[in-house]
Amino acid sequence: MSDDPFHEAAEALRTIGRNVEPTGDDLGLWLVDGKQLCDADLLALTRLLGLLAGSETIH
Repeated sequence: MSDDPFHEAAEALRTIGRNVEPTGDDLGLWLVDGKQLCDADLLALTRLLGLLAGSETIH
């Protein structure tokens, strides 16, 4: 497992067949199946799909 939650989320999505790549221009943006997501949306998607556990606290 990675210490970086965003890369961990990307790997989790890849395990279910999603195409996930960083945009390259902005380290906080990802392409998921051709759609651009920010870091927060990437984490939200993996939590929505039940691939990663959510945070116990709300910031």
